[in-house]
Amino acid sequence: MDELEFYLEDLKSKFLKINPSDYYLSYSGGKDSHFLFWFLREWLKNNDYEMYQKYLDIKIVGINTYMEHKEILDRMKNNCDIVLRSELKPLEIKEKHGSPCFSKWQDDMIDRYQRGCRRPYLVEIINGVKNDTGEKIQGRFKLNSTAKKGVIDGTLHKISPKCCEFLKKKPAAKYEKESNRKAILGVRGGESGLRKSQYTTCFQKNGRFTPLWDLTDETIDGIYGKFKIETPEVYKQIKRTGCMGCPYGSYKGNTEKELRLLNKNQRNFVCSYFKESYDVLGIDYKKILNEDE
Repeated sequence: MDELEFYLEDLKSKFLKINPSDYYLSYSGGKDSHFLFWFLREWLKNNDYEMYQKYLDIKIVGINTYMEHKEILDRMKNNCDIVLRSELKPLEIKEKHGSPCFSKWQDDMIDRYQRGCRRPYLVEIINGVKNDTGEKIQGRFKLNSTAKKGVIDGTLHKISPKCCEFLKKKPAAKYEKESNRKAILGVRGGESGLRKSQYTTCFQKNGRFTPLWDLTDETIDGIYGKFKIETPEVYKQIKRTGCMGCPYGSYKGNTEKELRLLNKNQRNFVCSYFKESYDVLGIDYKKILNEDE
């Protein structure tokens, strides 16, 4: 048994700790959630048929956010038992709440400030200095310089991280309440500093099951290669996908790469939807749109 097979056996032992009728797999069509889908529907079938039959009771549930790459949406439709939809569409969310821009945490702070909150801790974050001493705030819990300047001088557009809340979290929460099931999430602790501190075990306080919390890039890439797991073409160009063109990938240069992978209609919609944030972040979407002409 090599290291990859050992990992799969260890993953199996994690799943044995749950009652399948109490859970559903939150399936985005992305690399991590599809790995869990493959494990439940293919690997178990070939390696433990009795467990496979029992764990068919885990429902595969996707959420159509209206913002998926076509490959990912097709994958979702083909593999899910249920595909949920948000009650609000992206443009409705933008009009009512604002657009994503810098990061979920920074956008949340900006959103609160733009809506009139002036609590001392928030004022410290916005100004980047401690109220009592005037000392500069160090570390990650502060706005970047572009965000800080735009908030203080009032030039920023209406900003909010609520896209994810309405397009993903609320439909999932409604399903969980109606089905009385908890989510199995394909999140990994090593994906970011915040997730590294959040995910240190398979079982979260809210009851959700995160069996991939300790999975490394090397291991998942090795399993995909060894077992020839289907990989959408989009992943040959960018490492991760979410909502098409989301500004949250801009710091890695993913947004401009992603825009070039979209068809013309998708690109026009995404650039119109995120244009204010793209302007602030310096994403040259106009140049990319001109490439279509």
